[in-house]
Amino acid sequence: MKRDRRSIICLAGLVLLANAAPTAKAQGGAAVPAPRRVTAETRGDPPALAALQKAGKIFFEDDFESDASLKNYFEIRGLKEGNAKRTNDAKLAHTGTGAMQFTAVARDGKESGAGATGWFGPEGHDRVYLRLYIKYAADYDQGNLNHTGGSLAAVAGADRWAGMGSAGIRPRGDDRFNSRFEPWCDWRKLPPPGYLFLYTYWMEMARDSDGHYWGNMLGPDAAERVVPRRGQWYCLEHMIKANDVGQSNGELAAWIDGKLYIHYQGLRWRTAPDVRLKRFDLGVYVHAAAKDNTVWFDDVALSTGYIGPKAARGVPDR
Repeated sequence: MKRDRRSIICLAGLVLLANAAPTAKAQGGAAVPAPRRVTAETRGDPPALAALQKAGKIFFEDDFESDASLKNYFEIRGLKEGNAKRTNDAKLAHTGTGAMQFTAVARDGKESGAGATGWFGPEGHDRVYLRLYIKYAADYDQGNLNHTGGSLAAVAGADRWAGMGSAGIRPRGDDRFNSRFEPWCDWRKLPPPGYLFLYTYWMEMARDSDGHYWGNMLGPDAAERVVPRRGQWYCLEHMIKANDVGQSNGELAAWIDGKLYIHYQGLRWRTAPDVRLKRFDLGVYVHAAAKDNTVWFDDVALSTGYIGPKAARGVPDR
């Protein structure tokens, strides 16, 4: 089935929530405990940190060194228009000579984006780590709202398009969940692109004041917020661990340049075992594009365990 390209990236505005999502309501009306931010506790517990950062099996890697990389994605938004392209310039790459370049072109204040989506289902995994390198152009300035970075998505069944176009709708538990590691400038209080957090949809997420279920902002403590510098490469990695059905033991974590940045526990992601992690996405999306905004991605990897920066695996970083 042919789908609207725009449906691949969330078209919703950011919901203004606290660092830990407020208590939501279950379908029966009972209060649902918010996920627990346990970053400091995990950092201070070497065995717990080691368990979270235990290596697994890498099942996907892409360093964009040849055009064969383009076949790794079932949808590349903006490829025909030239807004998505593989560059072959060492000055633009993190390592080697290749990188993926995405541009959200100016559209007189209308939405704009480009990106690529990959599928590693239908069997999927219950725990996946997505590691990527990202660089925002020196003049990157999204205005207020954007969804730019990498995401992991879980869906039921074998439809690689499942759940797309569901912005503002809370997952049921037997259908989908997802999280994107992205920035927000807090209504221009911070320099672009803003601080990094996890924009997250799951069955017990909190509802926005407008009645919709926009992605909840699961972030670090306010004092630890990191605002990426434009024109500089960053190693971003995040992990989703699905809960055991019937329990609230799911997890969500993120790292910046190999340092644990966010760790949440107590998530009930799903009610059905077939809802497993099967899809990932890379891209840039700007809600009101008044100018061209470009980002580069390189050295992308997916694993069942922690990956870490390339330098930690014997490849010189820069």
